[in-house]
Amino acid sequence: MFVALCCLAAVSQAPVFEVDKEMLPVPYDRFTTKDAHGRTITAYLSKPPAEAQGEKLPVILVIQGSGSQSIWVKRGDRVGGGLQNLVLMAAKGRARILAVEKPGVQYLDWPKQPGTATEGSKEFLTEHTLPRWAEANVAALKAVLTQEGIDSARVLVMGHSEGGIVAARVAAELPAVTHVAPLACGGLTQLYSLGTLARKRAPKGEEAAAVEKVYADWAKILAKPDSIEDFWMAHPYRRWSTFLKDSVLAELLRTRAKIYLAHGSADEADAVEGFDAMRAELLAHGRSFNAERIEGAGHGFSIAGAKGDGEGMKKVFTNVVEWFLQPQPKK
Repeated sequence: MFVALCCLAAVSQAPVFEVDKEMLPVPYDRFTTKDAHGRTITAYLSKPPAEAQGEKLPVILVIQGSGSQSIWVKRGDRVGGGLQNLVLMAAKGRARILAVEKPGVQYLDWPKQPGTATEGSKEFLTEHTLPRWAEANVAALKAVLTQEGIDSARVLVMGHSEGGIVAARVAAELPAVTHVAPLACGGLTQLYSLGTLARKRAPKGEEAAAVEKVYADWAKILAKPDSIEDFWMAHPYRRWSTFLKDSVLAELLRTRAKIYLAHGSADEADAVEGFDAMRAELLAHGRSFNAERIEGAGHGFSIAGAKGDGEGMKKVFTNVVEWFLQPQPKK
């Protein structure tokens, strides 16, 4: 009887993986699962390539940046994807790509100001905190790792901008993650980044006051950390109160996953100084990693005056994917 009950308990704890039967105009299957908070999480897993039938492929979880927009957008009669499609192209059928929809965001939601939360639903504003968004990604990844055709021994989590710290948090929380790539995200707390950027942007002689203004605004957030009515820089206090208390560095020090970092020296959204400090701290802790410090590149890795829209992002993503998929030396 005891054995039977144990078996039943094990079955009941298995991750839910329910595939949506609706035909989508994208090369992904939509599925839902449950997370540790009991929420229904919607995610998308790329279809297995025909040439990989019967072969187990590694999985790459791609986490988007800030905002209440969907990971899918409709333009005319066509549906396009975000970062997950760049990774899908870079992988060239050698990996399955996973992307998760933020709780409170529906398929094809596209606000007038992507990247912000000003048009976000009440559910999104309530749910979008660092720990709860990271848990949604952890749950989706756990569910995928139980599926046939997935090589659970090779798992990459990568994120850009806001998605970078989430990727690092997922890698820290889930030991199954073997590789992690936080991209274009300040290595130290973003509060440091915001203060540094405020100093750079301030008129001469007003630098110190600009930094103090950032810290004064942070004090207001701490006074009302769960507010979804009060906003700062297009996001509610509730979001800031969780994201700014953590750092990519702190999360990377909690994971044993292999690390790939990339940042542009001309990034005006996340100060490169935080990236430089993170590299030094990781080295001080004896951690090895791959790092790209791209001179003249901005937040999307584009260099002013360079030809090719989005080529910088494509190059970095391709570099990360190739690093992850390189053959492992035989022991």
